[in-house]
Amino acid sequence: MTELSVDVRVQVARLRNLLVDAARCGALASPLASLPHPRWEPLELQALWWLRAECLLPVGVLAHRLGGLAMPRLSRLVDRLEEGGLVRRERSVRHDRRRVRVRLTDAGRAVAEETDALVQERMARLLSPLQGETRSALMDILELWVETLGAQARAAGEEEEENTAPTLVPDEVLTASAA
Repeated sequence: MTELSVDVRVQVARLRNLLVDAARCGALASPLASLPHPRWEPLELQALWWLRAECLLPVGVLAHRLGGLAMPRLSRLVDRLEEGGLVRRERSVRHDRRRVRVRLTDAGRAVAEETDALVQERMARLLSPLQGETRSALMDILELWVETLGAQARAAGEEEEENTAPTLVPDEVLTASAA
């Protein structure tokens, strides 16, 4: 492990033990896992659920949301959903036509709503052992954690952008090197 304070190491050990215990109780199973539907596979329902949550997703982001799904498999999944009338692909006209995004249709939104109702039921069962203030305190802490993770991700993205930005060469240098 990297250079961490004793306090952080203790907290990491506590978190690991809590996650192991929660998994033993079945609480770490994804509420998106094994969603039942007479026609659509669980992974297809998960894709619809993510599209409902985020409205319009580039295919690469959708692949990431689905656990790092390989692009050929994602393309087949989107093909099936498109053929079923649940999603449509959109190409970026303004920037790069190779960039494809996926959006729900009205029919897809209806299936996604059914899926979300089931996911919310599963989440309610996870939270139901906690009462009022305790449940609210947990939600407050989780919101703070997610906000912090988001801020870290944005900062890392900005730093990566700065490190990969092309170096601008003054015109005088270009003119001199061309001579």
